[in-house]
Amino acid sequence: MTATETDAKSIEKFLRELDVRIRARYPLIAINTYEEDRLRDALLDLVFQERHKEKPLYFWSRPTGLQKVADPKEGVLQHPQVVADTDDPEAVLGYIGEQKTGIFLLCDYAPYISPYGQEDAMLVRRLREIAWKLKSTKATVLFVGPNFPDLKTLEKEITQLELELPKDVEIEDSIELQLENLKSSGLEIDLTKETKDALLQSLLGLTAGEISNVIAKAVISCNGLNPDSINVILEEKKNVIRGSGSLTYVHPEPARNLGGYKSLRAILERAAYTFSPRAKARHVEPCKGILLVGLPGCGKDLCKRVASSITNRALLDLDFGSIMGEGGGVIGSSAMSIKRALSIAGTIKGILGISEFEKAVSGMKSSNKTDGGETARTISYLLNWMQDNRDVLVFATANDVRELESEQFRIGRFSYIHFVDLPDETDRQEIFRVHLNKRELSPEAFDLDKLVEKSKDFSGAEIEGAVKDGVLEAFIDGDRQAETRDILKAVESITPTAQMMSEKIEEIRKWARNNIKGVGMRSDASPLSGQKADRVYEL
Repeated sequence: MTATETDAKSIEKFLRELDVRIRARYPLIAINTYEEDRLRDALLDLVFQERHKEKPLYFWSRPTGLQKVADPKEGVLQHPQVVADTDDPEAVLGYIGEQKTGIFLLCDYAPYISPYGQEDAMLVRRLREIAWKLKSTKATVLFVGPNFPDLKTLEKEITQLELELPKDVEIEDSIELQLENLKSSGLEIDLTKETKDALLQSLLGLTAGEISNVIAKAVISCNGLNPDSINVILEEKKNVIRGSGSLTYVHPEPARNLGGYKSLRAILERAAYTFSPRAKARHVEPCKGILLVGLPGCGKDLCKRVASSITNRALLDLDFGSIMGEGGGVIGSSAMSIKRALSIAGTIKGILGISEFEKAVSGMKSSNKTDGGETARTISYLLNWMQDNRDVLVFATANDVRELESEQFRIGRFSYIHFVDLPDETDRQEIFRVHLNKRELSPEAFDLDKLVEKSKDFSGAEIEGAVKDGVLEAFIDGDRQAETRDILKAVESITPTAQMMSEKIEEIRKWARNNIKGVGMRSDASPLSGQKADRVYEL
């Protein structure tokens, strides 16, 4: 089986792995997923395979207790058989411990094992004893839920699996099913192959349930499936992903809105080419990621949005702070949140943006003292994923990387690392042009040389601020178009951050010279430093 085929059938891949573990008599298996319905349907298929013919299937939840839902001899039961007195989390374990065969799916059990982040000693002990018992039987306990904790006390007894999001082939099957339903209902079908491919792409990164919901909304909104449906789906997809709490869909920025950065543009085009079918056919390794190191206000986040345009890939911003949460939480929940976010990013095969990368990984050393190692485990998972990742372009930015360890930004995780200094004269002129054009002002009508001269040590953000203030000043002063004098007045009223933070900035430049290849002499002399190379440097 090819890698493509394996990736395309996530549910089949998952069932093969689960089947092997059940047959190998793994007693306790935790399945991390939001897709409980999808797992239930898959288990109904699994228990009717010949090698599991003697194993009835049970579902448990606190409101319903334990219910037998399928029996290989009787098939799927129309009316599940309720097992009395099993609604209590401990009582159901007592019943399971007496069984010789069966597959028991316990839904949302994790909060009882680890309430408020503290392990329940009684349940932990009970689970360990049950694990010992079940190893000599044909019974298996499956836990399902989105956040199963990493329990150090049970790490030898409980193995964890992840049900991946639907891949291309599964989504294509779902689309075909929807099309058949629409045809039978007499609704409009207007899908070329290109439109169908675009529709499939728009659904990547969603759960099976979410796919069903957004397609239904698109059908209702557009009276069928047609090219207009794609925009409806994309908007709803943004809402769904935003609702995950840790990911945000970010709109791309046209490349024309980026002043300077010629070297970075070339790098982005090069990175995009490594993901092309032609590159894959030549066994070219895709670009792992880009770490953009620079001073505050130099346009790092703008570069990230422009990267989305140049590479034609969706940009998802990762909010590491929301992943870690505030005030603690259930042990293992942060690790599960990062897994969920990275799974979405991997399925979409877009760009994963990580702002202030140095802050995201800064808590690794102190984690054991502050949160029992939760932060360290989460960061470690992220770094390991970055090492193994082949489908996602990671675009990380950092303001101050002096505390970063070389292990965290080495070549295996980032293909390129760049230092972005303050814009030089040429760049400042281009940045002024960009912001004047955005406000429908002709750059030729302004004394750009004068503006460039007076804006030495300005960041891109400060240049934009000066243009904004100048336009506002002109509007207040008689509702007129801005002129050079208005922008110049705004420039002269701004004290660049670089001048207020000169020592810190020089330390960052020093770090760049010591850690990034190519940092040398600056072309635009500044009172802050006589050192600078090109604006962007390659590792």
